[in-house]
Amino acid sequence: MKAPICNVCLKSDQLCSGCEEKLDEAEIDEIDIKISRILQDLSTDYGSLKDSEIKKVFDMENVVAVITAEGDGAKVVGRNGEIVKELADRIEKSIRVVEAAESDMEVIKGLLSPAEVESINTVFKPDGEHQKIVVDESYEGKINLSTDEFEKIINWVTGTDYELSFE
Repeated sequence: MKAPICNVCLKSDQLCSGCEEKLDEAEIDEIDIKISRILQDLSTDYGSLKDSEIKKVFDMENVVAVITAEGDGAKVVGRNGEIVKELADRIEKSIRVVEAAESDMEVIKGLLSPAEVESINTVFKPDGEHQKIVVDESYEGKINLSTDEFEKIINWVTGTDYELSFE
């Protein structure tokens, strides 16, 4: 399994100097370490985790978002969601698994599910342009992420500034 921390740190209670430096410089957070170690532990029972990659983990108010490499989302979810259910039980919080993908739209859909994206528009402001994602207002409060949380995650995954709007 590939994770935000090295293989030695995955199997240890201590962090090596390299991973400690990543933590100090905020490249990784405690939640990256915690989730990576839990998934490493679960990989003994679930072989699909052995060849999966966890890119980043975000601990939000209502949900923990696990960002995987493209094609690894299903491996982390497991058959009938069994891995994600066990992970959620261990951390006592909902889990949302999203694959990093070449297409920003795939990542956006993964984060906003079950909501449907109505449009993505380029908005020009004095401080520059950004992308505005429009979702039907009936989905507001149903995606387990606040607007700020969504924008933080989507910016990290895609490198693009998006603004989420419920209209």
